[in-house]
Amino acid sequence: MHSTRIAWLPALVGLVCGLAASSGGAAQTKSSPAASASTAKGPAAEAPASQGADAPKARKPLPLPAPSSSNIPKSAPFSGPSTTRPLPPPSALAGVDIPDPLAGPGTDSLEESVQQLLSEAVVSTASKRSQRIADVPMTVSWIPAEELEGTGQFTLCEAIQYFPGMECRRGSMRKAAVSARGLGSNYLSNRLLLLKDGRPLTDPWTGQFYADETTPLNNLKQIEVIRGPGSSLYGSNAFSGVINIIERQPSDLMQDGRDWGVDARLMAGQDRTWRAQATAAGRGGPVEALVNYYGFGSDGPQLFNDPKTGRVDTNQDSLVHQVSGKLNVKGVALDAAFTDADIGRPGGQQISTVGNCGRCHYTPNDVERVQNFNASAQVDQQVTDNLRVFAQGYTLFKRREVQMENAFNDTPNTALGKRRRLGAEARALLTLGDLTLTFGGDYKNDLVNNPNVLPGLSLEETRQDIAGGFVDAEYRPLSQLVVSAGARYDKYMIPEKIWQARTDQLSPRASVVFHARPDLTFRANYGRAFRAPTLAELAINQQMYAATLIGNGNLRAETLDTVEASVDFWPFDRTVRVTGTGFYNLAKNFINQELLFGSTSQFKNVGDARVRGFEVEAAAQVASINSSFDVAYQFLDARALAFEGRPDRPLDYAPAHRVYARGRTNFGKFAFAELYALFVGERYDPGFLANAQTGELEQVKLPGYFTATARVGANVTKGLTVSLLGSNLFNARYEESHGFPAPPLSVFSEIKYQY
Repeated sequence: MHSTRIAWLPALVGLVCGLAASSGGAAQTKSSPAASASTAKGPAAEAPASQGADAPKARKPLPLPAPSSSNIPKSAPFSGPSTTRPLPPPSALAGVDIPDPLAGPGTDSLEESVQQLLSEAVVSTASKRSQRIADVPMTVSWIPAEELEGTGQFTLCEAIQYFPGMECRRGSMRKAAVSARGLGSNYLSNRLLLLKDGRPLTDPWTGQFYADETTPLNNLKQIEVIRGPGSSLYGSNAFSGVINIIERQPSDLMQDGRDWGVDARLMAGQDRTWRAQATAAGRGGPVEALVNYYGFGSDGPQLFNDPKTGRVDTNQDSLVHQVSGKLNVKGVALDAAFTDADIGRPGGQQISTVGNCGRCHYTPNDVERVQNFNASAQVDQQVTDNLRVFAQGYTLFKRREVQMENAFNDTPNTALGKRRRLGAEARALLTLGDLTLTFGGDYKNDLVNNPNVLPGLSLEETRQDIAGGFVDAEYRPLSQLVVSAGARYDKYMIPEKIWQARTDQLSPRASVVFHARPDLTFRANYGRAFRAPTLAELAINQQMYAATLIGNGNLRAETLDTVEASVDFWPFDRTVRVTGTGFYNLAKNFINQELLFGSTSQFKNVGDARVRGFEVEAAAQVASINSSFDVAYQFLDARALAFEGRPDRPLDYAPAHRVYARGRTNFGKFAFAELYALFVGERYDPGFLANAQTGELEQVKLPGYFTATARVGANVTKGLTVSLLGSNLFNARYEESHGFPAPPLSVFSEIKYQY
């Protein structure tokens, strides 16, 4: 009953799945990139208190949403979705005091309000300005926090893999890599950019973001995901996509006109696992404030227990605490968060594969302590009727201490790494009739103190300064036509002894969105992205157990050219939504680890890659049974092209087939249930193993797998909900990375109170 997943996006490049309708042609998959923004289910808490006259009339045809009289955002550039119509409550919020969308004047009010939301919801990540989802030219998914919670997972990596186009793999030493559309990353880089309220959370040393317990999913409002290049706005790492974590503001907790609000949650389950979160917000005059605590502890699933020897894997323990706060005074917003985590580095047995020492793990007793502090200050002001300005400054400090056993004499070795980032951004939004212009610039200064660097480099030389400027324009010559284009220039200032092949980058994009009919939208998009080599890829010199990994200062930046087309179509009186997206990606100068000799590897440019494929998504809201259903299929043809005598071959971690499914139902106002399922086809791991018969090295091929997670709950009283969550329901045995098994069936219970 709650159509929450706007994950319906630009569809297939030319994907003609039938244009059924007035023109009577065959059904053509229709694209609505913006509307594809995943999960329309979002901010139920923002729904109006009553469903009276504003409720849409049953089965009344919905006209094409008229363009807004002004494109100026009503709030900060990272505002969440908004709509004046009733929004069906996510089942995870069924216990909150939200009007019942099925209590309206007609049984179809649910579908109509949902489809209005799909057309008029507002997202901001795709263009750095608030924008109707129906006009966004890229494939954007909008995932409310309640939907992420519904997966029953503890980390971003584990949760986001249940949403179309996204992939997650976990490995030893608590490594986690998130990618999109087959353009995966090795564990010391990332081709996907993570933002928190628009600020980069990527590690200054590795370029990756830590999608594990050290980046807790707490105080979330929603997550916006771009599947496709985002460098024209965000620069490096926005290669295959962008994930923007948008947190709740103080006003999001204050309901029914109150000047305060609280939210508390407690989860517990097997392996001595617990998670606690408490949030409080209040208002006094022009000042709004929020404070939040998050805690997580677990012994882990103990994947490497050995009953034969009596060995217990104690290396998956984790204990995480985070405190954060926000303070808003008119147009000024301050926020800060501190995280302290003690985590094991699971592995415990030899699971290395030749040439990929990023996964080597020989010792069972490694431990890691991570401390993160990040803070920001933002100013958002309306200067004139058609000009709005936004500026922010932010900082990130990270301290990472790792204790590893020596591979030869069991002596503990301690490595301490520190990272610091200072950043700033300023941008303006100018509206001139049918033309909307966003322009600005940003600057980042990264400094890394890591003892594992190449000879001749000092701790003070592993640094980089990056300056970028961008412009993005949207023009509406007709009410049904939206044309947009943009570009960004990035200048890298890195010591030449670190990066000898240093280059600046220009990243353009262009797109067209055509609303052919109220129920049919077409889009086409071109974009270029890049990923500069990380400081680790350039300068690392580290022995990891019995293997050694070294950097390469002659690496060239990766580039990606993408063409995408999509169709979005609402058949059956708009009670069903079908989206198709087709895309073609050409990546050049891929960076990966290559075996030099013995167990020593070096980062190198290993040639080009080509990824082509399509995604088909469908969703239906069935008001008669208070349910909603989603299903999505992704096909990938991903190849690493021939290079230096090596024939072309399948791209690592790029399965040809992925299927996502979700079902959600409410049993009146008392209980709810939701199910997420995922099928991943066979794919190749970057490691190699020696063939037992021939002795030749062969690339590891991982079999496909099916997994599912579910959540059932009941509303005990107003604002109080209890639920039971199960993960890997069928106890499937599979590996996301070679040698590292996925956790088995696990069950947890949660109690949540919101007032």
